[in-house]
Amino acid sequence: MVLAGVVAIAASCVAQATRPSALVIRHVNVVDVASGELHRDQDVVIAGDRIQSVAPSNATRMTAETVDGRGKYLIPGLWDCHVHLSWTTPSALPLFIALGITEVRDLGGKLTDLEAWRARIADGTLVGPHIMRVGPILNGKSFNAYQFVPGSAEATRGAVRLLAYLGMDEIKVHRRLPRDWYFAAIDEAKQLGIKLVGHIPMEVSPEEASNAGQYMIEHTETLFEGTFSANLKDADVPAAIHAWLQTDEPDKLFATFVRNGTWVDPTVSGYLEAADLLDPATPPDPRYRYVAASQRKLAAAAKPLSAAEIKTTHEHMNALVDVTARMAKDHVKMVAGTDAAGPRLPGFSLHAELVDFVRAGMTPLQALQTATLDPAVAFGRTADLGSVATGKLADLVLLDANPLQSIESTQRIAAVVQDGKLYRKQDLDGLFARAAKLAAAN
Repeated sequence: MVLAGVVAIAASCVAQATRPSALVIRHVNVVDVASGELHRDQDVVIAGDRIQSVAPSNATRMTAETVDGRGKYLIPGLWDCHVHLSWTTPSALPLFIALGITEVRDLGGKLTDLEAWRARIADGTLVGPHIMRVGPILNGKSFNAYQFVPGSAEATRGAVRLLAYLGMDEIKVHRRLPRDWYFAAIDEAKQLGIKLVGHIPMEVSPEEASNAGQYMIEHTETLFEGTFSANLKDADVPAAIHAWLQTDEPDKLFATFVRNGTWVDPTVSGYLEAADLLDPATPPDPRYRYVAASQRKLAAAAKPLSAAEIKTTHEHMNALVDVTARMAKDHVKMVAGTDAAGPRLPGFSLHAELVDFVRAGMTPLQALQTATLDPAVAFGRTADLGSVATGKLADLVLLDANPLQSIESTQRIAAVVQDGKLYRKQDLDGLFARAAKLAAAN
């Protein structure tokens, strides 16, 4: 169904924005996401898809399309480092841009979907973010269409070689991957020079995964899915996590992560949202009109949880926030991702993730870094992304308020620039309308 609608979607999603020969954002406050400094009253000149210069306003004299940046704040385009686009359907693509998310990392989807969307985004016939591909997912048992079961440790090596050959940016593993398959995968990935990321398999401890060289751990929850909770009932896990937090074990584990350079993608907001979605007491959110109708229908048909199960789910998810807070305190390197998939709300959840990071003890600057500078560092993209600087790709978000004072300011978007194309407020409103229309049809 998704691919059948791609041609029609492409026709309806041609960018309204244009790429002028030159664009200047004048008198703007540029946020230095590395230092936390504000460079006030700057002119940011964009030529083609690159930033040509960043200089004090009185130094710029040229004829160009202009954006008045007085009283506004310019940041790099945002990343959502954990999405599943084949599940969200292409309705999410224009929504990401409307919400200032110019880069996403797909952690498991259909390659034909992703390649079709990437090609159309590149040629300007589809509005959407740049897409990293990290899939299909290697697992010991397939739970959905985007997971692949290699069959043995040696076959897992072959699967890693094939995915690397096909040009995947990283290799992802899931929690049911057998122990010997996992270590075969990570060894093969090392030999090929490709990073292995994902869940921690249930037969592997977090320390072992970090020491073996797993580059990024997806979800705070995966720290507790296997060896930690193997003998616990679901209802007992939140208390066990909090008891664990009272020991010195978390600091030891997270020191191991820091020593090994192990990154973590907590996806806190996605799990908190999932808990709310399962709770019938949660009031309706009109933003769910941006979720594909097919996914909303599946969610509505799911068996409801009992009151006790809902209580446990909320307790579990809030315990994961506390664990994420400890990781932040212990200086574990983190990126912002949401696990946007199925009935969960794409785009908006990235901004919720940043709010949850501040709730977990980060400063607004640290939270902002997890969606700008830190992904560029983690994924080797600092030559192009991660800061507002000369020579960088012109993926930018213009805000009406200072995100260093309040992280909620990332939600006050005045304009977005992607690849040098300017989306003014009216263009962003059009993308919201388009996303809602596509969601209703998918």
